[in-house]
Amino acid sequence: MPPGAFFERHQSLRSLAHRDFRLLLAGATLTGLVMPVQFLTQVFWVQQEYPQRSVLYVGLIAVSRGLAMLIFSLVGGAIADRFERRKVLLGCASAAFLFSTMVSALMLYNPFGQAAMAALLCLTFLAAAAMAIDMPARTAAIPSVVGMADMGNAISLNMVAQQLTIPLSLPLVGALNSVFAPGEVYAGTLLAWAAILPLLAALRFRSIGSANRALSMLGNIREGLSYTRRDAAIFGVIAMVLALQVVGMPGPATLGPLWMTEVLGLSKSQFGMIAMTWGLGAFMASFFFARQHGLARRGATLCMMTYIFAVSAIIFGHSRFVPLTAAVNFILGFAQVGTMVTAATVVQHLVRDEMRGRVMGLFPLAMGLAMLNAGPVSVAGQAVGLEVVVPALAWALLVISALIGMTKPCGNSWLVTRTCVRCSSIWRSAISRRP
Repeated sequence: MPPGAFFERHQSLRSLAHRDFRLLLAGATLTGLVMPVQFLTQVFWVQQEYPQRSVLYVGLIAVSRGLAMLIFSLVGGAIADRFERRKVLLGCASAAFLFSTMVSALMLYNPFGQAAMAALLCLTFLAAAAMAIDMPARTAAIPSVVGMADMGNAISLNMVAQQLTIPLSLPLVGALNSVFAPGEVYAGTLLAWAAILPLLAALRFRSIGSANRALSMLGNIREGLSYTRRDAAIFGVIAMVLALQVVGMPGPATLGPLWMTEVLGLSKSQFGMIAMTWGLGAFMASFFFARQHGLARRGATLCMMTYIFAVSAIIFGHSRFVPLTAAVNFILGFAQVGTMVTAATVVQHLVRDEMRGRVMGLFPLAMGLAMLNAGPVSVAGQAVGLEVVVPALAWALLVISALIGMTKPCGNSWLVTRTCVRCSSIWRSAISRRP
């Protein structure tokens, strides 16, 4: 039986019937394995080399990543709407491999002496820029690879692939960094590109953006931002994603390793085991929404997932009981993935194809703002303590997300009603056209 026929028989796996999506998913799985290992290994390297300034320097790494995502996500969205998306993906992966190789050499040999931290920040910026260009091209290509009917399932399975590796990578990174030097661990991650690059090279689909090429790149970016601002439903979804990423994520995610090792007093291996619960929650959410794809099309689900994340982050910031922290870390992972899957699914169904790359580029933009916000958050954590900053961010997220969800210019929550009504009408039309 051909692989495609097998997957067509299983509703929760139906997007895997498409050959190119299987290749993309395999590459995403490997990327999901590598990224946490690389980031956390950088954190451990900073703690080893600069123990007195670890909080500040970890924050600066996040800032360099965030600045690149902030700058290049909009550019990446415009590139995705102007060029062949398959070639964009291959070029970004090649650049990421090059920059990761340079980072591993820096961590192993430290040829710059006292300037090593500055060099690391520059290389981190370049690697994040490649990722920022990759993400909108990847998401904008999904409808061309699987079709609109299987798009929701493909988004959920793509998240499954990313999150499936986290329960493996988090304890692995703790164990490896307990045995090997951080530079050696980072260098080992380069092996993943021996598979990622051939997988992308084997893709056959064609997806060329249909942006107005009479405009400049900057003009395309402005056009995409104006389109997003005018559409109330899309704007509401992006606002909720921004709240989660910028206000909610820096506490338990960016500062999470320092919180668990310095506030809770966990060892590196213990940190890996506790951090694994986030990955387990994320995996459960990804699989859940792959099966219950109807929930991922509803604005109410987006609001609920964001509220759950905020409440869990509040408990995380006030808990000193390790089992409770592990439990809410699981819920944080579930809610974060639920928010992102729902937001991406709703937007993909609402956005016009010629704007798809630029609108989807706002998702890595939100990630970039979150990383950029880690800078002042880290400075505040260094000055007044993580015990104050982490719970304060969680309470702020709860207030902001509640304000977004309860804005009622038309009498009802516009985020919930507009997205539900528009998505429902689209899907009713699609069903009515089926033979």
